[in-house]
Amino acid sequence: MDMQVLRERAGLSRAEVAFRLAISETSVRNWEAGRTEPTMTPKKYLDALRLFKCTPEELAAASEKSINQRHKRKPGRPRRFPENSVNPSGGVNQVTQVNPVTESPSFHLKEAGY
Repeated sequence: MDMQVLRERAGLSRAEVAFRLAISETSVRNWEAGRTEPTMTPKKYLDALRLFKCTPEELAAASEKSINQRHKRKPGRPRRFPENSVNPSGGVNQVTQVNPVTESPSFHLKEAGY
């Protein structure tokens, strides 16, 4: 069971959870997507247990499952950072300019009537 299943089992919408826990709906969405883990004060934690009608173990397992599902990539989705961005010496590769400007910028301004 993940965070979304836990919420749906309690018969709540994301907006309801956000309102009752005094957090943003984006936080609830991020929990369910596994982007972030729920971090709460002890009082808010107890409120969440009552709200979701679950045990601490169920809440922890649901959070862990959501986080683990996040690491499954969609097929064909590009990686955020290229694998070869660090060279063997430990430094970052230098980015070179691909299309250097061969004409002066003032030429284009004059051409445009400025």
